[in-house]
This record gives sequence, C-alpha cells and structure tokens, in this order.
Amino acid sequence: MPRPDLASIDVNYRRIPVMAIGRDVYCDSRLIIAKLESLYPNSALTPRTPTEVGIRKLLENWTIEGGVFWNAVKMMPYWTPNGLIQDKAFLDDRERLTGRRMTTKHMEANRPDRLQHLRQAFDILETTFLADGRKWILGGDEPTLADIDAGSLSEEFVSERELPMTFAWVRRFKDEVERKKTLSPKPTRLERDAMCDRVMNTSAQPEPVEIIQGDPLCLKPGDKVETFASDYGSAHKDCGAIIGLALTEVVIRNS
Repeated sequence: MPRPDLASIDVNYRRIPVMAIGRDVYCDSRLIIAKLESLYPNSALTPRTPTEVGIRKLLENWTIEGGVFWNAVKMMPYWTPNGLIQDKAFLDDRERLTGRRMTTKHMEANRPDRLQHLRQAFDILETTFLADGRKWILGGDEPTLADIDAGSLSEEFVSERELPMTFAWVRRFKDEVERKKTLSPKPTRLERDAMCDRVMNTSAQPEPVEIIQGDPLCLKPGDKVETFASDYGSAHKDCGAIIGLALTEVVIRNS
C-alpha cells in the first residue's frame, strides 16, 4: 500500500481537500478520514471499544444526516459585504447542489428556525455527554474522532451562559488542534499540475475492489448503472459499468 498523499485543490471559490493513494483519489473530508482510519486503525484518534466506535458513528450520522451540518451552513452571515453569500461562484455551486438559490431574504427569514435546530443539537451535548464534567465526548485525556464528528459552534448561535460545558469543550478542541499543528511537520505544497502528474504516473496498483453477494438490487459486475445522490446534489449523474460494490461504496468504470 503506497503512502497517502494529502493536498488541496482550488475549485471555484474554495479549496477542497483531496487524498491520493496511488491513482485512487478521495475527495471529501468525511471519506478521507474514514479511509485513513481503515489504513491506520490504531491511531490515537481511534475509539478503543466497539461501543465507542458505535457512538462515534452515530455522532457522525447525526451531524451530517441529522441536519446539524446543513443548519449550521444556513446560519452563515448573509450581511457581510465580501462574504460567500455575495459570491456568485459560491451561489451557483450551491444552486447546482441543492436545486435552490440562496438569497439574503430567504436566509434571514429562515434564520430563527435554523438557530432553534442548533440550540437543540448542542443542548444534547450539554445535558448528556458533557454533563458529568468530562473533557472529551468519550471521556479520557485525549480527543477522538467522536469529538470531530460531534461538531462545533460559535457564540453567534448560542450563549455560553446556557451551554458552559459545551463551550469549554469547543475551546479545548481548538486548543488541541493548535497544539497538534506545532508537533506536525509542515506539509509540502503541490500545485494542481504537479499533483496530477504524481497521481497519473504512479507505479502503484489500484486498490482491490469487492463485489458483495446478496445485493438488494441484484447488481453484478459489468452492469451499466447511473449513480447520483438521492438527497441533494442529484443534478450530477455518473454512468458506467460496475467493477466494485460494497456496503458503503460503488465503483464504476466510465467512458
């Protein structure tokens, strides 16, 4: 297994993290973390017991599928003159993803509802995981992936008076991130052309792919399929032949 290469690329208005393992390129922070965990299962961030792993997975799904992330996105300041809401490239990208144009009028009207969702979410942390005074979500002296998946917040959303233990936890997490930065080697910056050349000219073999048995859709290798997101971002569709199918992954070869 070749060593993963981590980099970032410019896409319209933002920098997107990517990871390459040979010619296999992973885009999306959540997917990158999951892949690194599978390659290095005994890292300091890995929960230690099956119960802790389950809690971490539940927190991950709660944050992403449970609406915490999207409600936080929709709480972005819409009044900032040079903010993202004034950036046409950002607005075009979000419209392609969600099918709806983000406007200051719409964001202002829906802000109280988003705020209430976030208040409820962080009240869960305050009154359950952090209620016994622990430093981190799973206890212990070091943060784990559960702390990453549990989310973050700012005083713009909720008050420290209402959630003192949650705010203290966020400060600890930010301090720990800064401390880790001082202990880590500075990454080598690769421009897009250099990264592309490094990936395409690697001698590493592609990662093996599997085909699960008993797939509910009765798919098999070579079947032509069209893949796209079923919740949002469904405007972009990929077509190709199946060469790999796992419980959480489909691999196709396109034209």
